[in-house]
Amino acid sequence: MDTYDVIIIGAGISGLTAAALLSNKNRKVALFDAQNKPGGSCGIFKRNGVTFEQGAAMFYGFGESGFNPHRYVFNALHTPITMIHHKELYAIQYGNQQIVFPESVDEFVKELSMIFPEEKKGIERFYHDMEHLYEEVIQTTPVFQSPDVLPKEQGAKQFKEHPRGYLKFLSLMNVSVKKLLKKYMKGKEILYFFDKLTSTYCYATVAEAPAVLGAVMFIDNHKGGSYYPAGSSLMLTGTLEKVIEEHKGDCYYNAKVTKLFINNNTVSGIALEDGRTFYAKQVIYSGNVWSLYEDLLHMPMKRPMEPTYGSVVYFALVRREAIPESAYPIEMLITGKTKLEESEVTLYLLSKDDTTLCPPDQHVVVAIGPSFRNWPGSNSFYYHSEAYERVKKKEQERILQLIEKRFPMFRRNILYQELATPSSLERYVMKYHGAVAGPKQQLGQHMLKRQHTKTDINGLYCCGEGTVMGTGTPAVTVSGIAAANIALREEGLPEYVEADGAKNYVTVVAPPYPKGDLTISSNPFTNTLATQARNCQFCEAPACSKACPVNIPINQITRRLAVGNLVGAKKQLTSSMIHACKDCTEKACEHTCISKNSSHQVPIQELILKIIK
Repeated sequence: MDTYDVIIIGAGISGLTAAALLSNKNRKVALFDAQNKPGGSCGIFKRNGVTFEQGAAMFYGFGESGFNPHRYVFNALHTPITMIHHKELYAIQYGNQQIVFPESVDEFVKELSMIFPEEKKGIERFYHDMEHLYEEVIQTTPVFQSPDVLPKEQGAKQFKEHPRGYLKFLSLMNVSVKKLLKKYMKGKEILYFFDKLTSTYCYATVAEAPAVLGAVMFIDNHKGGSYYPAGSSLMLTGTLEKVIEEHKGDCYYNAKVTKLFINNNTVSGIALEDGRTFYAKQVIYSGNVWSLYEDLLHMPMKRPMEPTYGSVVYFALVRREAIPESAYPIEMLITGKTKLEESEVTLYLLSKDDTTLCPPDQHVVVAIGPSFRNWPGSNSFYYHSEAYERVKKKEQERILQLIEKRFPMFRRNILYQELATPSSLERYVMKYHGAVAGPKQQLGQHMLKRQHTKTDINGLYCCGEGTVMGTGTPAVTVSGIAAANIALREEGLPEYVEADGAKNYVTVVAPPYPKGDLTISSNPFTNTLATQARNCQFCEAPACSKACPVNIPINQITRRLAVGNLVGAKKQLTSSMIHACKDCTEKACEHTCISKNSSHQVPIQELILKIIK
């Protein structure tokens, strides 16, 4: 019988964070995910040697100041990571104007006041008040715990230090961003702008979003800065996985959980789709909240929540001339000013800052935007039909036309393109109906009205975008910290406290990041293996493994080696696999590799023999 201290369901950022923190405290951990790799919507895929981000690609929370839970986690784990610091947060194409978001709040206030001169005094007052509130409540004494599990003594201490700030903060809990803004600004145009800004941040309008969320998000990004993991998000998720496996935790992929074992209102384990069972006194669920209730608990959701809209994601590789040098790594295209429209697209041009993603004469482009069509479920017949493919092509053309308005040279320079629909997002990253941001951040289902970390079932905890903290990588990271701490607390074990993140392990570098600088270890042997392994395409159904007489999971091995996870790579090999690889002379795996005879050919057998020495 496979028994663990803690089982984590779902390997998104929140689940990985919880699992890594618990493993680091010597808890015996098992992590399960239905997909073939960790990360959830924070991950990559490759096409012909080019790296594409499949979801989350704008990272906050790594700065020295501001709300920085990502930095805290890597420091608490004593685990290095290198982050590229974007010079500007992003740029918004707002109608005919380009609005650049610098890190300095004062600079942004000046720029916004020039665009809306009649609102200058209101803009200055609003940002002054919100910045002061942010510094008192968030920045001076940061808390990396969700409020539903925050120890009372810690909350009381913070309230005592800044009582006025906390009372003001709490007064914004159940009023809308719109109501807050109207205290400072009067014109419709400025409200339209903030409506779009709020929608890009949290997928809700100013009338829907709680003011407390707006008060934080309008300031936080400026305070902490915007980042991207050097070498892609694989370095972030893979490094968390590395921590888990180096601390004797187990990670199971292609492992869909179909049942929770619950007796006398107490969880005791899980069953997988393939019939395997695993047991633990504690289970942390980090998947989407609808699947928890519909598929595992088989009961109505305690707090029914409306999802955000479905999204499409367009991926392209283009010649460098398609994107002007003046473009920013992250750009948001906004056309209509009075309501949310399908024409609102966020462009990620991350190869401008990270040259490891593609050849130097090319750019990787990822565009994400809403789609209001009635898309089929990923298990439906229509999802595999010709009719679906026709609609998918129409959506791809729609997105392409929007990008062309910003970059007229785009279409003629396309080298590769594909589209993920809401159905694809449901299939590959487990997003409910393609809702990339999970439950909508709106009044009535925000903060403590969302799924709590601690459930009514003993030993069952939750983290992720459906929980109290909500949307965005910093928020789900905090939810992962909270889940880990409540699991430790209920076993009478020491929790993580803010002092755990005192020593810095996060290296921040300026763009552009050169390909030759990508190192993941001070050990030359590990770096050599990682460099060779990063050439792998990490295929979902690798031909190399199918050709191998003993079905070695090559993509699982190379993905781990790419981030220096030798321990995890070795764990994928059984003794029979090792013997077969040593005796193999045919190298069928390499002959069937899709990258054979290319510049990114992987010496598969050589890599495996090196790690088993």
